[in-house]
Amino acid sequence: MSGKAFMAVTLTFMGLVFLIFAVLFAWKKEKACGLIAGFNSMTESQQAQYDRAAIARDYGRLFAWWTAGAFLFAVLSLIWGWIPFIAAWALLILSTAPHMHLWAENAFKKYKINH
Repeated sequence: MSGKAFMAVTLTFMGLVFLIFAVLFAWKKEKACGLIAGFNSMTESQQAQYDRAAIARDYGRLFAWWTAGAFLFAVLSLIWGWIPFIAAWALLILSTAPHMHLWAENAFKKYKINH
């Protein structure tokens, strides 16, 4: 397997994983929130304080964008080699950074339901 093909297969596999999660969030909606690290470690009473529908919608869209990007960059890596492959990984890392938090409350504060 050539280097270009290996990079394309890697990105395609990544895209398939993202697609599975995008479909899960679209299909299961609020129930899929249990797949999100941090949210799944909260108690039911803590989870009830957050808008699960909005969380599921936003994470579903995020996975859909990552799916599209992975497939696009897989094709581009077949054409141009390692440059799109490195760009795909860089964009993935940069796009996940805003979603990383030490405390679950910080990760989901924009979804908090005001009581």
